[in-house]
Amino acid sequence: MLVAVLMVFVIFSFTGVAVLNVSYLSSSTSQETINNIKLQYAVESTVNEALWRINTGVDSLVNYNAEGITTVWDSSTHVLSVNVDKFQMESEILLDLSDDTHFDRGIAASENVVLNGYDPGLEENQQVRGSFEFLPEVDLDYFTSNAVQIHSNSYYTWRDDTLSDGIHVFTGSYITIQDITLLSGTLVFTGHHVSFMYDNNITAAPADTNGALPAVVFTHPNQNFDLYSQHHGETIIGAIYCKGNVTLRNGFVSGPIVGKNVTMLANVNFLDSEHADNFQWTKGFGKRHNYDWPKQIGRWKNNKWNKKHHI
Repeated sequence: MLVAVLMVFVIFSFTGVAVLNVSYLSSSTSQETINNIKLQYAVESTVNEALWRINTGVDSLVNYNAEGITTVWDSSTHVLSVNVDKFQMESEILLDLSDDTHFDRGIAASENVVLNGYDPGLEENQQVRGSFEFLPEVDLDYFTSNAVQIHSNSYYTWRDDTLSDGIHVFTGSYITIQDITLLSGTLVFTGHHVSFMYDNNITAAPADTNGALPAVVFTHPNQNFDLYSQHHGETIIGAIYCKGNVTLRNGFVSGPIVGKNVTMLANVNFLDSEHADNFQWTKGFGKRHNYDWPKQIGRWKNNKWNKKHHI
């Protein structure tokens, strides 16, 4: 009687490409065991190739049927089915895949994430992602049409104030945000030379069934964001989106942090487990399905593993 143990490990790289690594251990060296091993490797390589095609090209290229191998991607249910009928055996695996957006990550950068040896302490499913081809595009009409106030001042400082709940859009440049409190809302900046000073406290509105709202958004490509305050008390709860670079020096954040490059220069206090509802699709960036996000394995099911008797 064949005694075998199948071990399946799912590994995710920082680029979001899922890799399925299958190994087979057996107490027998019979031809049946050899065929089992061959089938295992055939399944592994087929799944890996299918996931690679999903994450790097047009999803429809995954569909394949030749030489005893069939792969089918169902974009409506997000299920990938892999069937291998070879070596007098047949195996079918169903993989439930889900879109893995930048807003599902604690830190995501279109170019580089540089941690400099610091550990952001992110949850397992919120690990950093770098070197991705695009950032989601800001739908400025969404923010302006839903704004409680639009501030057009340039060369201006907002100081020691509590802003009304809701979305605030700042269209000017050379402005400073200093010791500002926003208990439930979003700050959107379309200009450049925007500086945060001292200890601002910004909290995004609670998420609802349509998604989360960001806390801070910088749309200008030449605007960077430096999370730093003299008293180390800067607190931003909700997504930070920056078309430019983000540097983390001190303070408290919940993530996700999305930017061109994201660099950690100290141990910043991430509060991800306390604000898990922020890690989902975020309003103000169009429709989630408008982007070709990488896919990650949510769960898998070994639906079939049969020995066949060929004549």
